[in-house]
Amino acid sequence: MNYIELKNSIDNYLNQDTKLAEIARALETSSQNFNKKYKNPNTEVTLADIKKIESYFNIELFSASDCITIEHIHLKPSCGNGTVVMDEPDITPIKLGKKLIETILRVTDVNNLKTFTASGDSMADTIDDGNLLLVDTGRKDFNNGGIFILQKNNEWFVKRLQLRFSGELDIISDNPKYKTDTIKPNDDIEIIVQGRVIKNLSKGL
Repeated sequence: MNYIELKNSIDNYLNQDTKLAEIARALETSSQNFNKKYKNPNTEVTLADIKKIESYFNIELFSASDCITIEHIHLKPSCGNGTVVMDEPDITPIKLGKKLIETILRVTDVNNLKTFTASGDSMADTIDDGNLLLVDTGRKDFNNGGIFILQKNNEWFVKRLQLRFSGELDIISDNPKYKTDTIKPNDDIEIIVQGRVIKNLSKGL
């Protein structure tokens, strides 16, 4: 969803032509900054902006029939040194639009979807500290690469995985100041892939 589509959704809900300046106020930004987003069809609406719009106008852009509920896992897989989890994490529900899930992300089984909050900066600028990640826990095959939530010896990470022809596994940070960690087949290290990151919800819907 871009910001033109967002305005259309607001207009349809309120049955009026909503002023761009009022939407800017709802998003707690200047009209100039919002106009830049609005005029660029490739700029995606963030989940945070959706929540601000719904709160400001007292509306629900996605009705219950248009949404699915996804579990948010309250642990923060690290983009850096790893997150140790001693107890079972808390889980709370969040809602996402079906159109986003079915059309844009092309997920076939929504029951496998979870959200996690990333921590650290080693995956910047792809994933920043505090970003909300949509993860397909049914997709654990990393043979073709991608960004995954994984456990390495019980520490949780968000990393890019790349399998070499030799069988070695590269655990890659997108931030160039961090070194790639290469796991050899005979290394005494347990790697458990928990799911593939399919969308950074903090950087657009």
